Amino acid sequence: MKQSSWGCTIFIQLSLCLIVYASLHFGHQSLSSNNYGDNAGALDLHFISVSGGFRPLHRQTRLLRLMERVAETYKAKFVVRTSEDEEGDLLLLNDTRVSSSLKLPWYTMKKGSGSFREHIEMPFGGSLDVVFLDTGSLQKQMMSGALNGSMIDQLKELTKTLKAADGDWRIVVGADPLFAHTLSNGPEEAKRVSKTFQQITIKYGVNMYISEKGCTIGANEDSFTCIMVPNTSENQGSTNDSKREMEDGFLLHRVSFSEFVTYTINLSGQVIDTRIIKQKGKESI
Repeated sequence: MKQSSWGCTIFIQLSLCLIVYASLHFGHQSLSSNNYGDNAGALDLHFISVSGGFRPLHRQTRLLRLMERVAETYKAKFVVRTSEDEEGDLLLLNDTRVSSSLKLPWYTMKKGSGSFREHIEMPFGGSLDVVFLDTGSLQKQMMSGALNGSMIDQLKELTKTLKAADGDWRIVVGADPLFAHTLSNGPEEAKRVSKTFQQITIKYGVNMYISEKGCTIGANEDSFTCIMVPNTSENQGSTNDSKREMEDGFLLHRVSFSEFVTYTINLSGQVIDTRIIKQKGKESI
């Protein structure tokens, strides 16, 4: 009887270990099941984009731990945070406290900084330019309906920053959409600024715009892809916590010589959307 009881105890302990292991790696299995590795290369660059702002502590902790596991698995090199409110952002303040191994560079917009870029060298020899744009003040001025000197200066600064960008891939990060068709009922000056913003980004070869709010533009031959970072600020009416967890999450980006792939991952570790951008002229190389 003692041997039988001892064997039963060992069996239960092993079973519990397997259950814990499966639960910790659920997000990875979901990501892998999305045919993630079909075109992935050993020299591809991976990084994460996430929205800052307030989250309940349990959801914030879950988000950071999932980001940590994904970053470890795919060897992510850095994190891009889209929120402009740096002071008091618990996600930014708690990333090292909650997550012991997510000690990656965090690139983030600094309110009132205009625009600036981070130039990242990629493992396969190319480079990536991440341009941050202080869209908060620009959006506020746009909606006031007055085209003033400050707005013109910001657009000139963005033009200067993008003109200096020489990376193989170029992305712009902002908290607001700044697209003309999202302002169909707005002031005429706002529409002009939105159109100018699009013209500048297209002229200087921007491949993607990462927005925190209201991203409604898709990819086409003459434009660029806009992708919204998952967050619950756009869905304040949702009171169901499980629904908010499905809406919250982050983006995992995989960058190669010829393509830029973005996976939208929710808090359950599920890939709920995949966007692929092909580098023009390099599709067949």
